[in-house]
Amino acid sequence: MRDEEIIRAFDGRDQVSVTVTFRPERVVAIAHEFGYTLTDYSVPLRPTRFTARFTRDDSEPARHRATWAAHHHRTTGTWWAACWPTPPPPHGISPDDAARHRIAVHLERHTPWRHPLRGLLALTALTAIGTSALSRVAPPLAVLFLTLAVGGTVWGVLWAREKSRAALPDHLARLAHFEAQRAPRPTTDPTP
Repeated sequence: MRDEEIIRAFDGRDQVSVTVTFRPERVVAIAHEFGYTLTDYSVPLRPTRFTARFTRDDSEPARHRATWAAHHHRTTGTWWAACWPTPPPPHGISPDDAARHRIAVHLERHTPWRHPLRGLLALTALTAIGTSALSRVAPPLAVLFLTLAVGGTVWGVLWAREKSRAALPDHLARLAHFEAQRAPRPTTDPTP
């Protein structure tokens, strides 16, 4: 989807759902700037379609952000002008990068076990296939393989979960940095 199509989806409704085939972070970035909060993010087993659901955020900062994004989009065509100043800051975070962090935070807070469990299912299937093949040739080796595979799989899932949990403060810090790099806010909103 092009930016124009995505922006049209965020027309002030309370709930918005957008499905894209690539660049889901762009949708999340635009939604954030136009005053929406990510409430659900799903990736099917075949990661070719991404569905994101949003709820309109009626807080003062979100309304202010949406007003300025709409103003910049209407006047210059650059919806990102308020959050990604020109020239960009030397260590700035782009709206798309911030959206990736926003997605990671959402997944960690709402579905923390989703990705490790998918890995567990894949490794369990491979273990079953390997154990089945080895049990016909060398049963003691199959038992050893099964024991090592189960232990390794459980350790891997717990490690991935802990790694994801440990990354949460970094994601939150980068989102705070992104919000801090915004252009200075005038005291009044632009006229519509």
